[in-house]
Amino acid sequence: MAEVLFAHMAPEAEVSSAGTMDWSGQPAHDYAIAAMAERGIDLSAHRSRRLSEYLVDESDLIVAMTRNHGWAVAARSDAKAAATFLPAELSRLAADVGNRNGAVGADWVAQLHSQRDSKARSRFIGRAADEIPDPIGESLPYFRDIADRLERELAPAAARLRA
Repeated sequence: MAEVLFAHMAPEAEVSSAGTMDWSGQPAHDYAIAAMAERGIDLSAHRSRRLSEYLVDESDLIVAMTRNHGWAVAARSDAKAAATFLPAELSRLAADVGNRNGAVGADWVAQLHSQRDSKARSRFIGRAADEIPDPIGESLPYFRDIADRLERELAPAAARLRA
């Protein structure tokens, strides 16, 4: 859901997703498809893929749903740990850094990370309260709630990225 929401909010960005569990090739959950369809976004063609060193290395910005996911990125690439954020953390830091203003994506992300360094006790990835739980096994209303939260937490960063 985060992939298609962020791609919808920042259409000029190349957005893809990967998970830490080995569910490669699996379709999105029916409730995820329904929650996105209610927003006019088609998730029916989505297929999962596993996080890899290649995917990590090719990414300028990585948005993890939990700190464990962020640590999985760091385990694959020390260099990309600084480019990994939780959704709410990303939007908070983007508000401090400001709009991308045509800057190279990696440069804007480096500014985000430097802002993290100046404000946080930890130099790596967000707060426990910023984590987005996996809705698998929950009801359609719960999937909707997670979609609402993703949209709310990603929208400010997407706007800064576009501007």
